Amino acid sequence: MEDNGTGPGLLRRRWLRMLDGECCWGSMDIRPDRFGAIRYRLVVYPPGISETERRRVRVWRGWPLWGALLWIVSEIWLGNLIAPWPAFAISSAASLGSGAVALALAGDARTRVRTMGTMVVAGPYEPTSAAVCRKVQTLAESLAEADAQREQGQISAIDHEVAWWRVYDQMPARRIAAPGVPSPGRAA
Repeated sequence: MEDNGTGPGLLRRRWLRMLDGECCWGSMDIRPDRFGAIRYRLVVYPPGISETERRRVRVWRGWPLWGALLWIVSEIWLGNLIAPWPAFAISSAASLGSGAVALALAGDARTRVRTMGTMVVAGPYEPTSAAVCRKVQTLAESLAEADAQREQGQISAIDHEVAWWRVYDQMPARRIAAPGVPSPGRAA
């Protein structure tokens, strides 16, 4: 049977695309913030991570968003069927339980993901933020270039992974944030 771009084949491809993300190595996010600031965040998965591990890590990393959505939807749905407190308890248990399952499935791979982020504020030049921003952009450009070269057949999958390793090794094992961007365990 041929897939004509509709039906289960299309749905499965879109679902897998959402789980896989745009790049096998991770993601680069650039987004405006309040007061003219721009936030940069580079997330790099450990090179050699399997497709399944990467999907599980992405599900775990996305849990705050989809877990909250699960809670809201189940709270609304159950609120129409049962009393408010049991609906609240079941919704909360479903949301937290799904997060615990996502955490367990992500396993050790989630602890090896490296993240760098900074925020550049419009106004006075701040050299530390600017330096971290340049580094984040340079590392992301290296990964994007390796992706393009691989797609064009200029480099092999092994060469692509070597480029991925170079970037991964240049990133700290824990998140670095420029002043004004909270790090885990550090208040803003």
